[in-house]
Formats: sequence, C-alpha cells, structure tokens
Amino acid sequence: MTRQLIISTGLKSVGYDAVAHVIEVELLSGRIQRYFDVPQPVYEALKAALSKTQYFNDNVAGKYESCQIV
Repeated sequence: MTRQLIISTGLKSVGYDAVAHVIEVELLSGRIQRYFDVPQPVYEALKAALSKTQYFNDNVAGKYESCQIV
C-alpha cells in the first residue's frame, strides 16, 4: 500500500486500500499500524482534518480492528 506523507504532530504518513477498506498509518515514532474495515469517508476526513492526530485518535485508533506491521 502506498502511503502519503502528511503534516501532523503525531502521524508521518497515511494510506488507504479502497478495495480492502484498510487504512495504514505510520506514526512519527516509526511504528506502522493497519486498521481494518474502515469506510473510505473516514480516511478522507482524516486527510482533510485540521488536526490529523486528533482526528485519528478520536475516530480510528481503538475504533477498528488493527495490527502492527512494524
């Protein structure tokens, strides 16, 4: 999955697989996490949010099944 670099205080890059409905997030710490069954509007809202870290924490982390990649 290709991730796009973003400007954020806690996130480095994000990507989305529209077929599998998976968000992949790289944190500034270098950890990469995948979140499953995430609707595309949630990903679009994450990219558009003024505070991407806050949106991620409020709407993705802990809300969807996930696994750590790195």
